[in-house]
Amino acid sequence: MEKPLLYGHRGAAFEAPENTIPSFKTAKEIGVYGVEMDLHTTKDNELVVMHDETLDRTTEGRGFIHDHTLDEIKKLDAGIKFGKKWEKTRVPTLKEVFEEVGTDIHYYLEIKQSYKIYPHIEEKVLDLIDDFKLKNNVQIISFDFDSLERLRELDKSISLGVLFVSKVSWMVDISKRLGGNWVQPDFYLIYKDDVDLAHKNGFKVAAWTVDTELDIRRAVSIGVDSITSNNPRFAKQILSSI
Repeated sequence: MEKPLLYGHRGAAFEAPENTIPSFKTAKEIGVYGVEMDLHTTKDNELVVMHDETLDRTTEGRGFIHDHTLDEIKKLDAGIKFGKKWEKTRVPTLKEVFEEVGTDIHYYLEIKQSYKIYPHIEEKVLDLIDDFKLKNNVQIISFDFDSLERLRELDKSISLGVLFVSKVSWMVDISKRLGGNWVQPDFYLIYKDDVDLAHKNGFKVAAWTVDTELDIRRAVSIGVDSITSNNPRFAKQILSSI
């Protein structure tokens, strides 16, 4: 039985502050296949890595990312709320992630909002991927179908993943229209017949978010192609035992 590829969700989010350089480096040291992260743009159109559209939950800042410049965001502490040892950890740019985590690992890059909220975000992500020659190591994913549609218009061969909270059978035609390569449903909505249907239609299946031993074993049994976990160290141990 083939085992799924393992991605660290926001790095190694159980062990280090999510979506930070230490979190991604920890996941890499664990030996994941890749890391997943979330992208927004700042008021001055810089790509930053953070899950929420606001600064409030993971930093001491307040308000929307797109209302703040990169310099303002760089002054914020993205680690102290996770623990004292992580004090002065900063919100990274995508460029910094590529520079510091490296080009010898794979990336799931989630665009959180399309060009309708973040003008030219798709072009910026594609340009940076080209700068680092990372096209074969990257998949761009999104819940925002406008963003996926724009990405496919801009690049006919970049790997795209269609994120959704729905049954695969309902999303096959939409995923084809968007030019997706992977379907990425909520794990709790996937069964073996969904995986088989996706494969039959030419899609690979990525499951999120898979953290417990029971779920990891179920993911293997139904044949998903990748899993994303908040606790990649534990997930790797379970996968190694199967």
